[in-house]
Amino acid sequence: MIEKIPERITALRAAMLEHGVDDYLVTSSDEHLNEYLPLWRARREFLSGFTGSAGDLLVGKEDAWLYTDGRYHLQAETELQGSGVSLMKVGEEDARTLLQDVEQRAKDRPGLVLGVDPMVIPVSVAEALRSALKRAGGQLKEVAGNLVDPIWTDRPTPARSRLIAMDTAWAGRSPSEKVHQVRADLKAVGAESIAVVKLDQIAWLLNLRSKDDVPYNPVFETFLFLDPEAVHVFLRGAGDRLPDDAESVPGLVVHEYADYPGFLAGTGGRVMIDAARTTAGVVSALKAAGCDIVRGLSPLERQKAIKNEAEQAAQLRANLAASVVKTRALLWLRREVTNGNQVTEESFKDRLEALYCEQKDYHGLSFNTIAATGPHGAIIHYGACDATPLEPGHLFLIDSGAHIGGGTTDDTRTVAVGTVDAESRRAYTLVLKGHIGAARQVIPDGSNGSALDALARAPLWNAGLNYDHGTGHGVGAWLCVHEGPFSIAERGSRTFTGEPLRDGAVSSIEPGYYKAGWGGVRIENLYVYRTVEPDGSSRKFLRLEPITWIPFDPDLIDDTLLNDDERTWIADYHQGCVERLSPLLPEMERYELQALIG
Repeated sequence: MIEKIPERITALRAAMLEHGVDDYLVTSSDEHLNEYLPLWRARREFLSGFTGSAGDLLVGKEDAWLYTDGRYHLQAETELQGSGVSLMKVGEEDARTLLQDVEQRAKDRPGLVLGVDPMVIPVSVAEALRSALKRAGGQLKEVAGNLVDPIWTDRPTPARSRLIAMDTAWAGRSPSEKVHQVRADLKAVGAESIAVVKLDQIAWLLNLRSKDDVPYNPVFETFLFLDPEAVHVFLRGAGDRLPDDAESVPGLVVHEYADYPGFLAGTGGRVMIDAARTTAGVVSALKAAGCDIVRGLSPLERQKAIKNEAEQAAQLRANLAASVVKTRALLWLRREVTNGNQVTEESFKDRLEALYCEQKDYHGLSFNTIAATGPHGAIIHYGACDATPLEPGHLFLIDSGAHIGGGTTDDTRTVAVGTVDAESRRAYTLVLKGHIGAARQVIPDGSNGSALDALARAPLWNAGLNYDHGTGHGVGAWLCVHEGPFSIAERGSRTFTGEPLRDGAVSSIEPGYYKAGWGGVRIENLYVYRTVEPDGSSRKFLRLEPITWIPFDPDLIDDTLLNDDERTWIADYHQGCVERLSPLLPEMERYELQALIG
């Protein structure tokens, strides 16, 4: 594919000239600001060859640049070779961001016009670009219709299969109850309606899911407009996609998917938009229709993130099942290595995913399995999983997840293949110390994730080390594996949101360490946040309760680097693994688990 990239970019430049733009931005997202894109929406991948989930492509008249963060630097270096696209390593010292480069290019070329498809860029990003260009004497031009689409002659077709009704016992609330609460939240901030493009918000509201619209995410391509009288939903094939057993939604009106822009032109009143989760094109249409815009965090996003009792129970069941799967796969690996049998990245991945498939109510993987041995572990989102054998002395990193029942899972373990050196054990133990530091910390209710992020990084920082990704993200309930609105990340980083953590939220804790040519370590559990009221305190606090139960590799723990509290935490966690996993394991593996962790 890579040999076709230069000619595709040349074709784009011809379209740019026709539309009067000097530079053109091809974002990593689509009309719904998805992280994982439907195959037919993967425009940036088509145009650059880069397959990562985050990274924007800026195409000029003579050059092109891909901007991506530290999770993808090594991957992008490989995938962009021969494409003519230069890699911009965002996050590295002295590295420039897309926004900085756009402003500098406008300073160097007064009057520069940057073209964007307004239907695929968040309002907040479009406004930042417009401001930067205006300061430098440039202009942001919203170009109707994506310029990549006419070039993509063999573009896949979108899915149109019938949707799946989610069991209310898993969802905990009916769509009508959710709609009633959303309307109340809108009224409280002075809004009458809300325009929604985010697919997980709409799937959550309607208690509907899909098996094939978006890879790894059980959502479906749709738009939504909720007003005081009706819930307007836009689907390809309109009502033909709704399942017969779908719960009734009072005031539901189903439109054809392509009718959304025209519908917006006929709206009015006070409409809420979430600037980070709504596209610039939607807002432009609403303003043209004379709507008053009310800005704020979407009530759907906030409600979705705080899991009710049924959703929490579904998450606990799903993650226990996934813990059994990962533990069984790792015990199998340990047995194979001990017996001298060769295991490859691919064969381990196949074994693991076969075990997922055996789980009751399995709905598919929640992301592409990462099974990275040796140097491959330094590629944070490594997805090749080829025939590379697991060699003695190397580390093996396995990051995987699934949709099981009404829950979604995500967990990572790093294990030793045979006997490893002191550097590997030290790196692993520092990451484990960071994980424990964040996981055992009680925090004030309403705190953002920056404090937990610092605790997770502290042991690495003290050793002069760090990692180029956030420490934690929200996880949906049979929805997207990366869910907002909160995050556990460094204040001011790309992933930091500042939204408060609350009782009932589910997030990952996943510190790591990576070194090119050597490999990587990551340790990830999911946790649900629970309210506690410490004795003598007049305010509420939150503690993290683990819902992932997979033992750590004792062969990688350097006990001399641990303190007593950390040793106690590991012992208690391993006891929890034995108590929860043993009844669900075959007899031989039950003994292997107990022998592994003592």
